[in-house]
Amino acid sequence: MWKDTAFTEQVDIRYPIVQGPFGGGVSSAALVAAVSNAGGLGSFGANALAPDQILEAAADIRKRTDKPFALNLWVNPPDEPAIGPAEFARALELMAPYYRELGIEPPARPKRFAQDYRAQVDAVLAAKPRVFSLCLDCPSPT
Repeated sequence: MWKDTAFTEQVDIRYPIVQGPFGGGVSSAALVAAVSNAGGLGSFGANALAPDQILEAAADIRKRTDKPFALNLWVNPPDEPAIGPAEFARALELMAPYYRELGIEPPARPKRFAQDYRAQVDAVLAAKPRVFSLCLDCPSPT
């Protein structure tokens, strides 16, 4: 059957559908849990979060679902320019129909974008999501 794949078996989800993690502070625990509860893999973009906030987000997701989910970080240099107010507003505009449909409040733009990447990785590893994904670059081997 189309939904029975090595990925669905390995990750323990019903459908081979992965929700994009919406980095830059646009993710929400409610959306991640809704996707996971529906049988896909909900993904939370944690790039804008401090390590303690990553642990809080994972705990919030776990309150809403006992299904697998992913946490995602951006691998980018700390001097990488942050998403500006216009880009963030555009991202929220694109996602607005989904937030309305699910009755979820859109998130506020984070005050800080650049975090201590190594501390973020440690927090994700401590949170132990089923999937830990990275984007924008390859992590350093050290």
